[in-house]
Amino acid sequence: MYKAALIAVAIVSVASAAAARPGDAAHPIALKMRRGADSLTVRGVLRQNVDCCAYTFKAHAGQQLRWTESGAAARMGIAYPDGDGINPGLPNPAALPQTGRYVLTVSPDLMAEGAFGRFTLTVRIPPPR
Repeated sequence: MYKAALIAVAIVSVASAAAARPGDAAHPIALKMRRGADSLTVRGVLRQNVDCCAYTFKAHAGQQLRWTESGAAARMGIAYPDGDGINPGLPNPAALPQTGRYVLTVSPDLMAEGAFGRFTLTVRIPPPR
């Protein structure tokens, strides 16, 4: 019985590790800008039935997020450090009202043609004034 329980735990652990995907909601990809830069560009692929793409970044209260997305028809969302947020329908620019870690999400716009495929996302967060 003990041996069967250990095997079951091992199978669940392997399945969980295999299911973990960088960029899914539980494992957002960290966006880190080079020193002195206020923008960066990432590329990804939106696929049917695949949880993608979540990115995390740090910002200070009062900053603004400016973004552009091209390629696949996408919906943009954001979660604030306190867990509240906007999803979908992220305005551009978007006010960042809190200091801390944000999660930016890109998901397929299932109401539009071309919801799946490659996308390019550029984010810019100018320094606080």
